[in-house]
Amino acid sequence: MGAAPAMRSRQTDPRITAALGACSLLERMGDEFTARLADASQLKPLRRGEMLFLQGDRSCDLYIVATGRIRLYRTSPEGAEKTLAVLSDGDVFGDLSAIDGLGRSAAAEAMTESQVVQVRARSFMMCVEESPTLAVRLIRRLAEMLRETDESLDLLAFADARTRIASALLKSGTPSGRVTELTHRDIAAIASTARETVSRVIAGLIDAGVLGVDGRDYCILDSQALRDLGSN
Repeated sequence: MGAAPAMRSRQTDPRITAALGACSLLERMGDEFTARLADASQLKPLRRGEMLFLQGDRSCDLYIVATGRIRLYRTSPEGAEKTLAVLSDGDVFGDLSAIDGLGRSAAAEAMTESQVVQVRARSFMMCVEESPTLAVRLIRRLAEMLRETDESLDLLAFADARTRIASALLKSGTPSGRVTELTHRDIAAIASTARETVSRVIAGLIDAGVLGVDGRDYCILDSQALRDLGSN
């Protein structure tokens, strides 16, 4: 009698598979790659305010947001924080350290109760080496990150605070136009301006009908007007 086929050591959590499938970097990669990455992954729950890693940490795994919102930020030697991005379901982060094995370029903090999928860097990079499609997607993602950095530098160097705040709201909004779980301090950190300035600009946007308020969230009511402000 032939040997029985090898069984997986554990059943893959369907939440991991769903998160991998929702990530644009990994979508339609095929069952084999998805299964390999799922086997190399674990689901990590995070409390609001919990740190996933700190700037400079010597860790290199890749992460995908399953649920919740994750803030990436850098800290100056004087302790000032600069928010780089607010991530939500399906967003990937930590890929720079997965590629070069160096320390984290930013810190990652849960803004809400969240779950992230932690993918082992070695398994991810093996898939990149074997899949030209995944390699090209990763190159395009890095190019997009570089362009976003250039745009952020332009905003910081040439744009006024109102323009930077409008851009921060657009980047932080969901596809449906909601800006959730962001305080004026958070928006100020993204826009590199003072919290008092954010309060004044947002009040003006509400008066103009560009933004609405729903509890602790903002709703983008006139996305074109906000885009016009963000590109000035």
